Amino acid sequence: MLVQTHSENKLPSRMVHHCGQRIFKSQFCSLVFHHTVILLLLMDIRTGQSQTVTPSQTVITSVGEDIILPCHLEPTSDAVSKSLEWGRLDLDPRFVHVWYDGQNLLVNQNPSYKGRTSLSTEKLKQGDLSLKLSRVKHSDNGRYRCYFPSGRKESVVELIVGSLSSPTIAGININRSAVALQCESAGWYPEPELLWLDSDRNLLSAGPTETLRGPDDLYTVSSRVTVEKRHSNNITCRVQQRKLNQSRETHIHVSGQSQTVTPSQTIITSVGEDIILPCHLEPPSDAVSKSLEWGRLDLDPRFVHVWYEGQNLLVNQNPSYKGRTSLSTEKLKQGDLSLKLSRVKHSDNGRYRCYFPSEPQESVVELIVGSLSSPTVAGININSSAVVLQCESAGWYPEPELLWLDTEGNLLSAGHTETLRGPDDLYTVSSRVTVEKRHNNNLTCRVQQKNINQSRETHIHVSEYLNLAASPDAP
Repeated sequence: MLVQTHSENKLPSRMVHHCGQRIFKSQFCSLVFHHTVILLLLMDIRTGQSQTVTPSQTVITSVGEDIILPCHLEPTSDAVSKSLEWGRLDLDPRFVHVWYDGQNLLVNQNPSYKGRTSLSTEKLKQGDLSLKLSRVKHSDNGRYRCYFPSGRKESVVELIVGSLSSPTIAGININRSAVALQCESAGWYPEPELLWLDSDRNLLSAGPTETLRGPDDLYTVSSRVTVEKRHSNNITCRVQQRKLNQSRETHIHVSGQSQTVTPSQTIITSVGEDIILPCHLEPPSDAVSKSLEWGRLDLDPRFVHVWYEGQNLLVNQNPSYKGRTSLSTEKLKQGDLSLKLSRVKHSDNGRYRCYFPSEPQESVVELIVGSLSSPTVAGININSSAVVLQCESAGWYPEPELLWLDTEGNLLSAGHTETLRGPDDLYTVSSRVTVEKRHNNNLTCRVQQKNINQSRETHIHVSEYLNLAASPDAP
């Protein structure tokens, strides 16, 4: 307990109280605070049974968490009316949180802790001096002193604020029998170590670990190892931080046959459809933690969809694909890298590259987005023995061809096909043919697009024009 043996001690107490309530806002108030804190920490004396605080200990947490820095009186006693200082001696000012005379005294609190520290009055009544620290940052790493002047006792809490991420592995082929693997992991704190393990979890002899510390104090580690291409050579890259008791690892299968992706292929669809652009790892392996890029090299930016370290990375995605692409995490686990493209447009026509950097390997998918419509036939220049027919069909993509067929399905000799391409990139084709008026002359106009394996046709009975030619109104 704090014993005031001189009446003069009451004056600083009241002044500090008023300063805490912002009654005094002058240099005098600040001066009073400094002198009062010094008096508190140097003049408090012990009475009765000696009290101690809990031994020093370590607290481990992650960035963004709310944590408790523990400190307790032993034996337990009410500390509400006592003095307490939480501080870091490596800071200036050192004060993390000060308690005096039943209230917080935060006039000279270190700015980096403003609004993030608190003590519980109810717990102080039970001798619990623990400090709550909210929204932990990397800069909070350090040694915190819980100082209880009444017993001239202190306890130190070592706070370790950790940060970690999963590693990625990239493979560089050396020859048919060996491959060089590079593992990298960024965003760690404290500095981690990187290990390579073989199929039996034994340590592999690897190159030295390169360590970089960024301006944010986070570490990036990387290392290379050369391994043989054997049937069951499963390699693990593990990054671990022993103080945090945390580790992250990534596995890769190295076989005698290099991992490849499916051969190039062509996909044909129609405007408005949802389609799958296929791409698979052979042999299959889990690709969730790997990198994958779907792109079109004729676009700027080229990125259609990017997957990195277990999540979509669409910051630089080409705007024309926004909200229309997706990958399946479950399928990626099985080595299926296929991309779903929704609400296909004509502008989606092109060559898509499925690029898997871990090998590196790539596959190309040619996407052809088709559009088609049925042709119409009209008769012009009708006379008593012949009729000129015109066939036209609009709204095609890619450019189609137009054919005239007789009753037996044989090609007719017709005029050249006229082709127009509109501002929407859709094609209109038309052609004319002259035929004799015979009773059973059934003709067909067919418009077809071989690339998309689609055709549309219209049939006409030439005899229908006989009555038209015989009509008084016929030309």
